[in-house]
Amino acid sequence: MSNPRSDPLVPAWRCSPGRRLPAYARDLADARARDLVPSQRQVVVFLDHWPAGPVTGLGPAICCPPGFHPARLDWRYLAALSVLVVPPPAPDGVRLRHLLAELVSARPKRLILLRPGGTPAAEFIVSEAHGQEVQP
Repeated sequence: MSNPRSDPLVPAWRCSPGRRLPAYARDLADARARDLVPSQRQVVVFLDHWPAGPVTGLGPAICCPPGFHPARLDWRYLAALSVLVVPPPAPDGVRLRHLLAELVSARPKRLILLRPGGTPAAEFIVSEAHGQEVQP
């Protein structure tokens, strides 16, 4: 059996010049290169942290790690998916805005900012019905 990543007949994701994939995104990006989508058509993006416990029921999870500017990462494979963004409890507002702007430019079906314990608990940045609702 061949390794899918080394098999030249299996499409692999190619990042835009000067960009790289976020943490834990390789399998998702490679699947999108083969025209596959997650079963729930939803992805969770964590900003600057990874949850202590397992991520279940929300779809694949990826991370914009500390030290990487969101504009240096490739987000295009999130097009037409619902994207849930989970920032840390006290996020850097400028960094969060940069991430949201990059994700909006990837053209997701929905982009929802989740603020566990915050008010509001969820904010639509992009909705299916109205398109972009908030300017990041």
